[in-house]
Amino acid sequence: MAGLNDFLTFRIDVFNDQAKQLATDVYEETHGVSLRELRVLRLAYATPGITQGEVVAASRLEKTLVSKLVTALVRRQLLLREIGAQDARWVHLHLTEEGRHVVQQCNRLGRKMERSLLSVLSDSERALFDKCLERLTQQVERDARDARRFMA
Repeated sequence: MAGLNDFLTFRIDVFNDQAKQLATDVYEETHGVSLRELRVLRLAYATPGITQGEVVAASRLEKTLVSKLVTALVRRQLLLREIGAQDARWVHLHLTEEGRHVVQQCNRLGRKMERSLLSVLSDSERALFDKCLERLTQQVERDARDARRFMA
């Protein structure tokens, strides 16, 4: 009988949870934002005027959670909401100056944490890891399109 540690997805989940918790701890301690809040801020930084719906799609977070995060970030004056000029149903998100500062500082910290994490791999191992991760991602996307074949 297979144990949990025998499943790749479980091992990836454990690694991901630990890495995300470390990042959240660092970001909250230094800049008062969670990793999820930072994800929203980073999207608004990269795409000024992004809509909340686009944030939902790009962030892989639930619609209601994104709504709560946006509200909290607006209250903290890190993010601004702007009603769409052509369509009032569309709300566009923009960073405040403080929001931009937080993203820039957190990006520096994030790169530092990432360098530390990857420091245990050689340059060739990192390149191979990136290639393997891309191939695994492509395969899971193919499998998701044809999930019925696993149910037979």
